[in-house]
Amino acid sequence: MRRKNLIINTFLLTFSTMSLGLLGMVFRIYLSNQIGSEGMGLYQLIMSINIFAWTIAISGIRITLTRLIAEEIGKKSSKDKIRRLLRCGFLYTLFFSSISSLCLYYGSHFISTVLIGDIRAQIPLQILSFSMPFIGISACFNGYFYGCRKVIKSITADFIENITMIVIVAFFITSFSTSNLEYTCSYITLGMTLGSIVECFCAYLMYIFERKNPPSAGMRTSRKTIFREVVSVALPIAGSAYVQTFLRSIEDILIPKALKSHGSSTVTSLSIFGIIKGMALPLLNFPSIFLASFSTLIIPEIAQYNVLNRQKSVNFVISKVIKFTLIIALFSTGFFMAYSNKLGQSLYHNGEVGIMLRILAPLIPFMYLDRIVDGSLNALDQQVYTLRYNLIDMTVRICIINLLIPIFGIQGFIMVLFVSTILNFSLSANRLLKVTKLDFSMFDWIIKPIVSIFISTFAVKKLFLYINLNHLIVEGILVFIIYTSFLFLFRCITKKDITWFIDAFKKDPKKNSWSELNLYKQF
Repeated sequence: MRRKNLIINTFLLTFSTMSLGLLGMVFRIYLSNQIGSEGMGLYQLIMSINIFAWTIAISGIRITLTRLIAEEIGKKSSKDKIRRLLRCGFLYTLFFSSISSLCLYYGSHFISTVLIGDIRAQIPLQILSFSMPFIGISACFNGYFYGCRKVIKSITADFIENITMIVIVAFFITSFSTSNLEYTCSYITLGMTLGSIVECFCAYLMYIFERKNPPSAGMRTSRKTIFREVVSVALPIAGSAYVQTFLRSIEDILIPKALKSHGSSTVTSLSIFGIIKGMALPLLNFPSIFLASFSTLIIPEIAQYNVLNRQKSVNFVISKVIKFTLIIALFSTGFFMAYSNKLGQSLYHNGEVGIMLRILAPLIPFMYLDRIVDGSLNALDQQVYTLRYNLIDMTVRICIINLLIPIFGIQGFIMVLFVSTILNFSLSANRLLKVTKLDFSMFDWIIKPIVSIFISTFAVKKLFLYINLNHLIVEGILVFIIYTSFLFLFRCITKKDITWFIDAFKKDPKKNSWSELNLYKQF
């Protein structure tokens, strides 16, 4: 029964990650076509501030409740203890979300004029401030659902939020003019705020409908003790998130300012920022949603082997994960380089996006591998190093933004992305190699996939040129089929790999507790 629940929850988590990722990408493409590159730049800056406010509102409570509730269930504690944990979570998040909401509302003028440098961001930020308490409470419910392993309830609330937000935004944008970016961004943030309220209400309904059983009798723990337990776990998680999100927000704010220092106008600076951060990079990262699901499923296996001190198994699993990551990353790199112009025109109706896709595509293997390496390090209890490397990366990035972009402009922006991405990956990969002994095959993992994607894209482009047909989706599917066929032909992927991949989801963790598997770290 436990194995069955694990497989069902695993499938649901995979499906939701991919579906929400696809939904988010479609919504971003829709927005870019409606508001243009300048609008996407302003929207991206507002979202950077919103993410920092969102981080303060949650302050680590979702992961905290997931972990504590899962541990209490593992210890067969009373339902009363679990409910009291949830109530303490509400008190905790209401405190932080209220601070976040008030600071965002009353500080919106300062943020928009001084930090962002665009007064048009003020009203959208004020609208977003009303969503913070609801985001905090929803995080508590999500932590509770994941801790109880009722993944479907959290997924349902997420889908309802996203659908609500998209419908409201689409209604406002199609009903009113989008020529005024201040109003347009206000429509978007209003949709996001209403979506957060609806999600919170739905999560509450799903929670109260399961509260049919009365609290179990047993030893009652004082509320003060439980609240202290919640705070002691949540604050360190929150502190780490504060630092990383703050630095990332500062980076986003500094880039348009640095572009202005180079001589670009406000409109041009926002357009460059919107093209790269709001259009090109999200599209380059889109295939990684498959890796996000893959790492969520496989990395707990690494943690389990590490707990059991089975080093050979750890090395084997990480090697397989890196191999599959490179196969996906190199396919994505080749496809984006070959079809960059078509993608830019067909999705965004913007040729500059296509140019950026071609330039930035070589970064894909480093971006994808960095996530897998960080996840592997977390599974190996090396999370202090991942935090350290992320902080080093963000600090270096902020420094070189101020040095390179004012001198080189957009070329400096591109140099920042290359230096930062490769630096972060190099630090994390070096640490992983120190704590493991990986089996690495340059020929099978890199050379053969590069040859495969080159042959695939070249053959398909020549074929469609010869028959005078232009259909990006069909070409993409055909490239993928030929690429996969060559991988089997070159024995990059073998029957053994497929068997291992399938068996990885059939592991029965019944001998290990939830906390030992570290599954809560993946959510």
